[in-house]
Amino acid sequence: MTYSIIGYDYASGAHGIACATGGPALGAFVPHLRVGVGAAITQGYSTNVLAAEQGLAALADGMSVEEVVEALQRDDQGAAWRQIALMDARGRSAGWSGEYNVPVVALLREPGVVVAGNMLASDRVGTLMIEAYRRSRANADNLDAALLAALNAGCDAGGDARGTRSAALRVRAPGGLPLDLRIDDAMNAVVELLALKRRVDQDRDYQAFLGRLPTANDPHRH
Repeated sequence: MTYSIIGYDYASGAHGIACATGGPALGAFVPHLRVGVGAAITQGYSTNVLAAEQGLAALADGMSVEEVVEALQRDDQGAAWRQIALMDARGRSAGWSGEYNVPVVALLREPGVVVAGNMLASDRVGTLMIEAYRRSRANADNLDAALLAALNAGCDAGGDARGTRSAALRVRAPGGLPLDLRIDDAMNAVVELLALKRRVDQDRDYQAFLGRLPTANDPHRH
């Protein structure tokens, strides 16, 4: 149903998520960020948005990511239908894929990155996503570029077995400005998301607008 990636930038403390699915409007249900705390993806046959809210709140209270995920899975009677991944403020992660999710299912974790998917076209989707992310970061690409490279690699490998109809990108560093882009309904949603990101980057008026907004480093900018 969905293929997603969480990435962490160790230099800036930024978390980012890129995700896509065969249905519409995933941006409200799959990617979740809490600045300075962590990130989560909630997906699967029955998506539990509350798990992200509860999990990020528990991380903020000082629980370890492993403890949080263990508690979420234990206390959720529908855990077998969920796929959830959670990352803390230092890039450590945990998650689970319920046994009733539709194969092919993937959950790949490395320091600073998690890839998760279900109802995938093949078992290569997750592997190619994490490989593309690694290559992009090795080339010193920004976090957002690496996340989109990973999502595009997953799409090229078949992505969601039903096709890809919606996609989203969210990135935020502590004290920084948000990047939050969504394609809610398009036949080639990942392609449309990449095109939207290019248009945003090339829009001089919009970039000038961003350049005068306050940040933690320059709170009086105007």
